[in-house]
Amino acid sequence: MNRTKEFWLLRPKTVIHICFLLVFLFSTTLTWREAMVLKNTYEVNQQIGLNTITSGLERQLQRSLDELFFYRNMLVHAMQSPVENDNIRKQLRLFQQLRSLSVWHLTPNIKRTMQLSGISDDELKLFPLMERHDGEGMKNELTAAMEMSFILQLNDPNHNFHSRLWYISRSGFFLSSKPPSDDKETLESFGLFMKRSYFTGMSPELNPQRKTRWSRLYDGAFEEGKMVTASLPVDLNGHWYGVLAMDFSASRVSDFLQHVTPQSHLGSVQFYDREMNLIAASPGSPLIREQLDAGEVNKLIKAVKKSKQGALRFGTLFVSWVKTSNSEDVMVNVDTLKEGIQGETGRVTLVLVLMWLLFSLVLVLSHQALITLVTRMLKLQEQLSWRANYDGLTRMLNRSAFFERADELARGCQLKQQAFALIQLDLDRFKLVNDTHGHQAGDRVLSHAAAILQETIRVKDAAGRVGGEEFCIALPDTSKEEAIAIADRVREKLAKKQVPVSSTLLLHITASFGVASSEECGDYEFESLQSVADGRLYIAKESGRNRVCSEG
Repeated sequence: MNRTKEFWLLRPKTVIHICFLLVFLFSTTLTWREAMVLKNTYEVNQQIGLNTITSGLERQLQRSLDELFFYRNMLVHAMQSPVENDNIRKQLRLFQQLRSLSVWHLTPNIKRTMQLSGISDDELKLFPLMERHDGEGMKNELTAAMEMSFILQLNDPNHNFHSRLWYISRSGFFLSSKPPSDDKETLESFGLFMKRSYFTGMSPELNPQRKTRWSRLYDGAFEEGKMVTASLPVDLNGHWYGVLAMDFSASRVSDFLQHVTPQSHLGSVQFYDREMNLIAASPGSPLIREQLDAGEVNKLIKAVKKSKQGALRFGTLFVSWVKTSNSEDVMVNVDTLKEGIQGETGRVTLVLVLMWLLFSLVLVLSHQALITLVTRMLKLQEQLSWRANYDGLTRMLNRSAFFERADELARGCQLKQQAFALIQLDLDRFKLVNDTHGHQAGDRVLSHAAAILQETIRVKDAAGRVGGEEFCIALPDTSKEEAIAIADRVREKLAKKQVPVSSTLLLHITASFGVASSEECGDYEFESLQSVADGRLYIAKESGRNRVCSEG
């Protein structure tokens, strides 16, 4: 307990360092905790915003898909229960007349229907998935397609989210909400159908569940820009008749993203397919592959495949994503650090960081000011302590400090049952030096004598100035004989050296010594031993000076 108290008292700088460090760590921990709360809030807000945008897009897609299912149900129903009238029978007879032509068209009602476009029996043989059989199945399919054309002509391309609706029959004809402009375009369209995954992937072998499939992003054939297509097989009684397909242009999806994204949203919204190929993006937004390197892109793709939604940070970019429920496409939001700071959460975080920096700066300045103050106080304390314990002239322990130190050494020797000795010495005829040459010369003599003492005694010994020209040496673990030898060495060095008191005057100084030991006195009391040594000092003076007296 005493050692702990002594540590805190003797090392105030360490205490200050520890206290300020604890305060800094505490404030940093609190700031970090609040920053993490804000970070989580920011991520949640971004996820909510992305979910809102994704939900809006999904609703639009779902309306289109519902329409796609409606047309399929209508076609299947129409094939099961075909309508017969004069106009239909006329078109069926016309088909029999035109089917040998390379390209043919049927228009049940020019004003109220869309045209059916087809290719010849011979052209049809060039495509492996196509087949044309005569009979009720072919007749019913054509009838159903003509019924569908009555409804399809009511489509408004300016208000539909999809850009085109197709029915592609394996019997070699198709119906489109945007009919081909000429025979060349009709043939080209058929050639493209046979290559596109939205048609070839609908075979029972490739789509046994008969579910809706989405194509990858591709270039439209007739300057339509980037497209993605949702397709649905049309089956009846185990026979695959054809495919209903719905095209969505990337530009229309981009326009919708811009429309549905809140104005307060600062990040760039991008829509990708399940292979992370871009479908659409908000205007002017840099793409992920332009902002990330290949390794970061691969890391993002792996993370997207593993979870339906999430977020990753790449340097100053924050990327969050949500998968759509219909197609497993991915809606991605990319925020830069600048955009994040401009948001409400970012501004609060910035204020928090600035407050922490300001607090840390004040803390550092306070720490430096306090350390400077304590340093000066310790220096002043050291100076006062030195002045209280040392003689300013000889730089040796003064009387009270020496007595305290010598008494401590004596008690230590008593506890260890070691010998303890004292040497009392007095400079000979010192008063004469002061009277003859002045006090300045006397001060030089005292400094000279002190230096001789300091260089002669051992490290474990203690020496002090106990009077005007009197000095005393405490010798722990020292016998009387050893003390006498030490006294003799000091006496000889003093006697040999001369003291320069001026540029032309050298003084010869000697001293008389008295030695006392605990061995002969049987006493460890410092004052008793000092009294004995002092008495022997005066005996040495009376018997001729410049000598050591250890008896009497």
